[in-house]
Amino acid sequence: MPAAELSGLRATLSAWAHEHRFAAEPADDLLVAVVEVVSNGLRHAVTPVRIRAWHQHDTLIVQCDDAAGLPVPATAGYHRPGANDAAPGGRGLWLVRQLADVVLVDSVPGRTSVRLHFPHAVMHRP
Repeated sequence: MPAAELSGLRATLSAWAHEHRFAAEPADDLLVAVVEVVSNGLRHAVTPVRIRAWHQHDTLIVQCDDAAGLPVPATAGYHRPGANDAAPGGRGLWLVRQLADVVLVDSVPGRTSVRLHFPHAVMHRP
């Protein structure tokens, strides 16, 4: 996905969440988390970034794949970045981990996959 399509992604995800009767606040969490992962993929990888979403039992799963294959430390995103942290970046994966129930990162040479799990009961409105 080229970077220019990021705003289109937001609109597409928002419409998809509304169509599938997601509650407003959880839909926003989904949108922020997925756009953050895609933004990271666009920043660090060769495009395109591929996005897939599906239900598995009572969980919504969104997977974002890119061609970066950069090493991702096992502890990435588990510690809140400090306010005085001068290094750019480092906040995205932490934010994603706050919004999704489960975040799985798999990085091998030539491919990085980030899989986000959201509980359907929380996401869905009756």
